[in-house]
Amino acid sequence: MGWILSICMTYDHKKCTISLSQQKFIKDTLEHYGMQNTHPISSPALANKHLLKLPSPAINTKAYQQALGSLIYPMLVTQLDLAYAITALGCHSVTPGPNHQHALKHVFQYLQATTDH
Repeated sequence: MGWILSICMTYDHKKCTISLSQQKFIKDTLEHYGMQNTHPISSPALANKHLLKLPSPAINTKAYQQALGSLIYPMLVTQLDLAYAITALGCHSVTPGPNHQHALKHVFQYLQATTDH
């Protein structure tokens, strides 16, 4: 088995291990959102940052939701460490603001750093 559902599966006969990689999917996602040249960082969530609930959206809700949704597949398959950040951002998907957009960009920067994990 090689590729299935944008996941590259590699079997190492000597070590008896199976490796999963979504490197191509993640690179394509970063390129789609113009984040392929972003500065990589080492943490998926902003430290000590509390995102406030807004009464109405301050940015394009649909674009925010699409970008956030594109991160769910890697989170479920190979990037489980994204779960907290994506869940926290998902709570604000109806009324996102600039701080939420900044936190979402932070997740993309983390993804840039961990593309090959």
